[in-house]
Amino acid sequence: MNKTHLIFSITAGWLGAIFLTAMPVMADTTLFFDDFNGPALNPAWQASLPNANIAYLGTSASYLGAPNYSFQTLGGYSVLRMSDNMSDLQRVGWSSSTIFNPSAFTYEVRFNTLIQSTSTSIDDFIEVWILDPTNPNRYDMVSLFGAAYSTQPQFAVGSSIDNTFGSQFFNYQNNTWNRLVVQDLPGQNIRVSLDNDSGSELIGQTLNHTEGAYGSGFEIALSQGMGLPLGTYPSDVAVDYAKLTMVPEPTSLAFVGAGSLLWLVARRRTSARTEG
Repeated sequence: MNKTHLIFSITAGWLGAIFLTAMPVMADTTLFFDDFNGPALNPAWQASLPNANIAYLGTSASYLGAPNYSFQTLGGYSVLRMSDNMSDLQRVGWSSSTIFNPSAFTYEVRFNTLIQSTSTSIDDFIEVWILDPTNPNRYDMVSLFGAAYSTQPQFAVGSSIDNTFGSQFFNYQNNTWNRLVVQDLPGQNIRVSLDNDSGSELIGQTLNHTEGAYGSGFEIALSQGMGLPLGTYPSDVAVDYAKLTMVPEPTSLAFVGAGSLLWLVARRRTSARTEG
């Protein structure tokens, strides 16, 4: 190997090391995780929710307290089975006793739809949301809603911060693992979505604000709600886990400029030695 090739190889090695230093591997940090494996409910969940809107209707539901639940096994997974009978505009569920304040985050709940039908489960059989601990009337919610006694499946989104409530038709299937997600990536507005079990989005909606709308942080919530069935009807879901992770901010490439300068210096030395 001549001097030119040797110096070029050393320089390339330096640049590679600098580039790798500027691009560390970034991993999400888990802030909360509940695998719902019993035998007791995680004490982080508290029976405390506001009288918030049913996202599909944009109409307030009365909070009744904690849901009826049991720990079971489904498909090899430990699950929290939430099974309730509710009447018009009622809700059951929990919020977290912990307040979280990440600059970017993903709140994800994995669940099985079980059997959605008039006799087994209708309306908001699962609701996933975040809410302001200083003013719980401020919240963002995403849910699956079995409209018309579960004959018209809907993906529903509600935000009291944006004053936006509504739904889109989405034909979710019975006995299927899915994930409801509330996510705020760095520099982006909050997006709520229904993902398949591989994490690919099936349907979603971007809200008109970031996590900055929650100046004092937020609590996470998990619940079930009933619309206007004109009677008492069941709500049923199996939840595998609830997870909140902090998404790291992108790392600055401050060392790339220094690496470029080093490359120029090495190039001049190579040229000088080649000419000599």
